[in-house]
Amino acid sequence: MSPLPERVKAALFAAVIVVSAVGLIAGAQAFRPQPPVLTEGIPLSMTIEGAGWTISYTTNRTTNNTVFLFLLEAARTFHFAVQWSNWSPPYSAVFIDSINGSMNNDGGRWWVFWVDGVYANTAADLTVLAGGEAIAWRFVLSGGG
Repeated sequence: MSPLPERVKAALFAAVIVVSAVGLIAGAQAFRPQPPVLTEGIPLSMTIEGAGWTISYTTNRTTNNTVFLFLLEAARTFHFAVQWSNWSPPYSAVFIDSINGSMNNDGGRWWVFWVDGVYANTAADLTVLAGGEAIAWRFVLSGGG
């Protein structure tokens, strides 16, 4: 039996690397914590401050226990649009592009949010809420807040 040509070895090695990387990403996604499913509602409030407008929403019984799901609930309740992008692994998160017609990078402003006055360090769909929190979305100049 003759040895495999170098090109075939290189292709097999590349295939092993790709399959390994895909397996690692899929495995990491499978073990990513998911928000608990709520059987009873929790109280939450949200203020959304755009350029020249504000929307406030409070409920005592939501089962939408991530910042993203609660934002979508407010959008359905008050009939405003929310646009977002789904980011692929390794991030596997949503990125809010627009709220109520105010699009990111319009005038150098971007959508950012705080929970109980603390700037969020995770994506809205990955920020789990326990109840009683106040969420603030603001359309701020890049680097501002």
